[in-house]
Amino acid sequence: LQACDACLLVVDAVEGMGPRTHQVFREALVHQLIPVLVVNKMDRLCTHLGLTPTEAYVRTRLLLESVNAAASAMITSLHNNQQQQQQTQGQADATTTNNNNENNDDSNKEERMQQEIDLW
Repeated sequence: LQACDACLLVVDAVEGMGPRTHQVFREALVHQLIPVLVVNKMDRLCTHLGLTPTEAYVRTRLLLESVNAAASAMITSLHNNQQQQQQTQGQADATTTNNNNENNDDSNKEERMQQEIDLW
């Protein structure tokens, strides 16, 4: 039973997305949770890095673009994996169907042979 339908993805404005953030984001997508992006520590862009408001804007925009690129890559990867699983499942189903048809053919032959023996 799933208790939530969304998750908060907190990203540091200075450090950006780290490996753990990517992992959490991937898990959220696997569980079909809606990620809500929170950019944390925005003040550090100006106070610690000494960026002007325009530079801070550009850096924030680049951060958002990197998050979008990561999301796109993850969604594409998950979609491709699902398609491969469906194809594999379809091939397994086709093999099972062929095996069942072969078994049915064998049992039909045995039944016909038994009927011929009974006729003699």
